[in-house]
Amino acid sequence: MSDLIGLKGEKALSKIGFKNQMVSMGHQACGSLELWNYPTWMLDLTTQDENGLERPDHVALPALEVYRDRERSVARYNEFRRGMLMIPIYKWEDLTDDKEAIAVLNEVYGDDVEELDILVGLLAEKKIKGFAISETAFFLFTIMATR
Repeated sequence: MSDLIGLKGEKALSKIGFKNQMVSMGHQACGSLELWNYPTWMLDLTTQDENGLERPDHVALPALEVYRDRERSVARYNEFRRGMLMIPIYKWEDLTDDKEAIAVLNEVYGDDVEELDILVGLLAEKKIKGFAISETAFFLFTIMATR
């Protein structure tokens, strides 16, 4: 997969062709929406400058997504839930039963659940029994599906 990104990737994708790319994507299973489920090649992306030259610093896509959300003032997890008239979380255990995730959330955010980024919260949140998505994602899906 790493051969299909960046400048090298543009050349490879041109050889593969648009139709073959789309057919391939249509046959791939979607990933589960949960923490730590980014493909490894998305954790070390090489970016290009305005001249198309590779930059020396690499980017981790999950970190970039959180950074962009903060730059655009996207609501934090609890603020977002309150905005949808949902009950906010008061401790990490309200969000997830995963002990490893709770330890990492404590390391990154301390005890301040109000600082939890929306993306991280959505990916860490417990799934509804029998569903592939969490309660907040389900609310959001239901609201958007009716539009």
